[in-house]
Amino acid sequence: MKPTVPSPAALPATESYGTPCSVRQWAITTATGEQITGYLPPWAAEDPSEQDVPPQKLAARLADVCHYKEFPGQVLRAYSPGNVTDEPEELEVMSSSITCTPYAPAPELALPVATVRVAGEYWMTDLDPTGVANLVAGLRAVADRLDHVVIPQLNTIRAEWTAHHASGAGAGA
Repeated sequence: MKPTVPSPAALPATESYGTPCSVRQWAITTATGEQITGYLPPWAAEDPSEQDVPPQKLAARLADVCHYKEFPGQVLRAYSPGNVTDEPEELEVMSSSITCTPYAPAPELALPVATVRVAGEYWMTDLDPTGVANLVAGLRAVADRLDHVVIPQLNTIRAEWTAHHASGAGAGA
């Protein structure tokens, strides 16, 4: 069974994250009424807002605020040490995400960054020329996705993030 590999033309186009009409905000409110708000980017998969946080847990809760957007990996066939059938199984490799942790301990760590998850403890063995070609095609599709989708969106998201923080909006504002 030959895996299907999308061409670069089949990859989703770069999304635009222009200035929205109103700036979204998240809010964490303690049980005593103290409220911390921050910028909620339009690309964020979740809203970290929470109510009734015990005041002693506020700092830990803020440290956990993480905005993210996930990108799929490439599905390839690989052998797993835990697979008792001794047959290759489908494995998603090289999935990626853009994350931003506004309350990171250092300012440079609070900018959006890309993360690539390679895979677990899997390996590919006994590849014939067709198997090698399929592996190369799958890795090329991942590289194309990172090059044509993740990098442009990361650049756009970082610029948008920086623009909102340079104007006083965002974490701790």
